[in-house]
Amino acid sequence: MISMLKAIRAGKTLCGLCFALFFLVACKPSVPSEYLQPDEMTDILYDYHLASSMAELSANDSANTQQYRAAVLKKYEVTQQQFEASLAYYMRHTEQLKAIYEQLNERFTNEASALGASGISGDNDQFSANGDTANVWHGDAGYVLSLQKPFQLYSFAQQADSSFHKGDVLMLNFDANFIFQDGNRDGVAMLSVQFANDSIASQVVHITTANHYSLMLRDDARLGIKAVRGFLMLSQGQTEGESETTMKMMFITRISLLRMHTKAQTAAAPADSIANRRDSVVPPPQPTPPLPMPTR
Repeated sequence: MISMLKAIRAGKTLCGLCFALFFLVACKPSVPSEYLQPDEMTDILYDYHLASSMAELSANDSANTQQYRAAVLKKYEVTQQQFEASLAYYMRHTEQLKAIYEQLNERFTNEASALGASGISGDNDQFSANGDTANVWHGDAGYVLSLQKPFQLYSFAQQADSSFHKGDVLMLNFDANFIFQDGNRDGVAMLSVQFANDSIASQVVHITTANHYSLMLRDDARLGIKAVRGFLMLSQGQTEGESETTMKMMFITRISLLRMHTKAQTAAAPADSIANRRDSVVPPPQPTPPLPMPTR
């Protein structure tokens, strides 16, 4: 009898857990069927990024960008109206938009890893962590930024370790691309270095076109680097007639932070002073021979 009661209680507990799980799944917010689902939206935005990159390689990039993007929508059998309506939906639902951004960031990281594995020239994974030049970036290989909080800013901070030497040079590298339905592009990147004496050096660059960007700081005084900080940001640059609900995205990809050792400049040894004076030494005057006595 006791064992039967225990079995009944266990069955009730199991049923309760199953009901709770069903309730959680049923209550999980889903995207209405009239909009593009998150996975498909991620695929389209990723291909949009690739299309924009390809268009930038041509002379008439503005016209080609439209053609490439139209080809992306055709590939997924999606109309421009469906795409824009889905964009507007995700702009209003930041949690679902965050999931898409996370998937895009993961794909950028996988893309960078694949390029490194294939030995593409210029990929920074070729640098060893302990070499004279090393990629010391600790973040993801790429990020998607938009004007919706908290997606408009990515900041980073890294403490220097024993692999940093006095006189090091730091270079932050990345590629930038945009998906803007209207308005002006205005991204900002900042790199800052705190030296051993707590002095600060920084560099800022504005990102307005799809391009490769680099920021460089040097420890010329050979103080030693204590910490590295910085951020990537998409600025709110609204102009007259610009919509606040249209898609504005900045893709930052192939990020690296190169740390390069430099050798101390030694003072040039003075040349042989005797050799330097050789041409300037005046020989001592020779004795003047006596004049012959006149004969009578």
